[in-house]
Amino acid sequence: MSYPPPGTAYPPPGTAYPPPGQEAYPPPAYSAPPPVGANYQQAPPPQDTQDRGGDGFWKGCCAAICCCCLLDMCF
Repeated sequence: MSYPPPGTAYPPPGTAYPPPGQEAYPPPAYSAPPPVGANYQQAPPPQDTQDRGGDGFWKGCCAAICCCCLLDMCF
């Protein structure tokens, strides 16, 4: 296996990116923040929805517990 001669560098000097005198990316466009007293309109809060009042949650819990018990008995 051959090695490069001593004193050689990689990358060779003078091959930096971007080329001198150019920028890699344009600078970001900054702007002033809005004034403190700005009058912004906020959306009204959502209206209360009707109470679902169903027992679906409890039916689901009972079904899950029954399923776990059946699986426990079978295995």
